[in-house]
Amino acid sequence: MSINADEFDDYHIDDISKNKPKKKVNGKKKGNRTELDLTKILTERFKSPFSRTVGSGSRWSQATLPQHAKEVFSGDLIVPKGFKFAIESKGGYDSIDIGSIFLTGNKELETFFDQATEDAKRCNRKPMLCWKRTRKPWIAFVIKEEIKNIEFKYAITYGKWTGIALEHLLKLEDDFFIDK
Repeated sequence: MSINADEFDDYHIDDISKNKPKKKVNGKKKGNRTELDLTKILTERFKSPFSRTVGSGSRWSQATLPQHAKEVFSGDLIVPKGFKFAIESKGGYDSIDIGSIFLTGNKELETFFDQATEDAKRCNRKPMLCWKRTRKPWIAFVIKEEIKNIEFKYAITYGKWTGIALEHLLKLEDDFFIDK
């Protein structure tokens, strides 16, 4: 039995791998969800309300508010009275290669640290960066001087910052986080 190629001319096979629609990620929505997730974690841990800062991510609020308002609205989260840290929240940024940051650093990560530092200065608090990569645990970065006498089994150092699993950092006593 011989097969004539002309018999198959009326068949067309689509290459569906090329037509696959790309799912576009809405960065603002993802950031909002990440901040809300972080507020829930912190509210549960400290039994005091944390909430998203009005205008979080836009930076317009720091330029137009009086000093007493900047002390409340600096950072991505509004923290309870007496909380020692201004919190910068980042979600995603999965393209940051954790392995290579120890060889060449990472400008994007350094921008996050600068942002956390500036927010903290504005409200006379200490900076904290909380970062959650997609489907990974939260990492909290604090200035290593803040935790110099505290032992963590797993931590990384990046310049003047130390990164710790947020769940481990939150096991510290309240006086680490809150002025009484």
